Parts: sequence; structure tokens; C-alpha cells
Amino acid sequence: MKNFLFKIYMLGFMALTVFFIVIIWKVTFAHIVEEYHGRQEAEEIAEYKEEQELKSKKTPFEKIILEGEERVKHYLGFRILEETRIKGHFHHIGFDIGPDNRSYCVKCHGDMPHDAVKDLRAFLNMHAFFVACQTCHVRLEGTDRTGVYKWYDRNSGEIVESPVKTETPGTYKAKIIPFEKSNGKLQPIDSQERKAFATEYKTREKDLTEAQKSRAKKIIHKVVSKQPYLCEDCHQEENPLLPLESIGYSKERIDSITGSEVVGMIKNYTKFYMPKMLQPGQIKKP
Repeated sequence: MKNFLFKIYMLGFMALTVFFIVIIWKVTFAHIVEEYHGRQEAEEIAEYKEEQELKSKKTPFEKIILEGEERVKHYLGFRILEETRIKGHFHHIGFDIGPDNRSYCVKCHGDMPHDAVKDLRAFLNMHAFFVACQTCHVRLEGTDRTGVYKWYDRNSGEIVESPVKTETPGTYKAKIIPFEKSNGKLQPIDSQERKAFATEYKTREKDLTEAQKSRAKKIIHKVVSKQPYLCEDCHQEENPLLPLESIGYSKERIDSITGSEVVGMIKNYTKFYMPKMLQPGQIKKP
């Protein structure tokens, strides 16, 4: 009987001890554990919200090109042309050559992009120093064609007054670019969205797969026309492409630009011959 009562006493004592331990735990440590789990849950919720915000803030480039693709490394170089003035040099034409910091085209194609047609590449590359790529390579049709062209500063990218009346030909630090209508407003054709997309492509290019590069290039060149404007589209008296008077050219200069001599030179003089006296061994002996 005594043993039985002792056992009941011990069980009651142990139960009481456990009860007090639970009470002490809740009073002393339970809130710490709850706070810890609460912080962990809050951090997980915050992290989830941040991920959702980042997903919603993805750039168009990331949404279109990067999602669901693996990456490989690839590098493409870029060249900048510089020219040193040579005082009194007979053949020096005096172009003030400098990088175009606004154009996203030259970041890939360079400052002298024309090299396919040997007969015309010098003539075309010369134009590339004062005419934006989109002026010739984008054909705006219908309501998209505004007929508005302006000059932008090659260094700052800002739209500026025509340099034609104040600077010597060949020293312009500005280029002509067409304007389009977007949401009823005039804007340069190299919009911020197009520039941002092309710039991000150039930044990420070495980490893209070939498939991603192909998709990005198609989007960048979507606005580019298959057939660019030809020399005679500007160099003609009847309805030239560029509104030469409104972009600053004088009547005398317009007459020179639209004269038939320029187009005639390009069309007719495509072969050049060196005098035989300058080609040793080619002269037949009598």
C-alpha cells in the first residue's frame, strides 16, 4: 500500500514539475521563439514580394530575350575611328571625325559601316559623319512619315540648331535624324525604348546564346527597311528626301546638292583607271 501511494506521489510530483517547466518556458523563452519564427516568416514574405516586384520590373529585353534560355559567353569587338589633322597635306579633306555617343547603331556597326560596295563605300561613309543611320535605312511610310528632320549633337545627343550656317562643311559635330509620330507627338526615331533595348543587348551580348542574339537583332532591326534610300532620293531637284532649306542649307548649297552632277558621278564613274606609265611592266615595248 505504501509503495502504491509513493508511486502516485512521484507521478503527481513529476506532472507538477513538468507543468512548472512549461509555465517557466512560456514566460521566459516562448516569446523569443515566436519572434524568431515571426521574423523568418516576415523575411520570406518580404523576399517573395521583392521577387514579384523584380519580375514585374523586368526590362523589355529581359522579358523577350533572356527568359527561359541558357547562356554562353561570346565577345564582339568595337572600333572607334580617329583622325589627326595634317596641316597643309594635299589630300587631307579635313573631316572632324569623332564618336557618335547618341547612336546605338554605331556601337555595333562602327563609325564607317559601309564596306560591301567598294565603288561607293567612301562616299557613303563620308555621309555617315553627318547623317544618322536611320535617315537612310528607315523608310517611314503613310502617317508615320512626318517629313521632319533635325540635327543632334554627336557628343551630347541633344537636338541642336543647324550647324550649316555657322560651321564649315566637314566639321559638323552634329547629324541629321528623322522624326516620327508616337502617341500623337513628334519624337526622334531613335526613341528611348529602342536605345535602351539596343544598349542592353550590347551590354549582355557576350552572355547570350546564338538564339537569343538572333531574336534581339531581329527586334533591333525591325524598324530598318530592306531597301535603303538611294543617292538620287536626296540629290534631285524634284521633291528631295531631306527638307534641305528647313535644316539650314542655303539656296546655293541646295542647288549644289540637288544638281544632277552628283548623281551622275555616282552612276557613271564607277571604274577608275591608273595611267599605264604608273604600272611597271604593263607598257608594251615598241
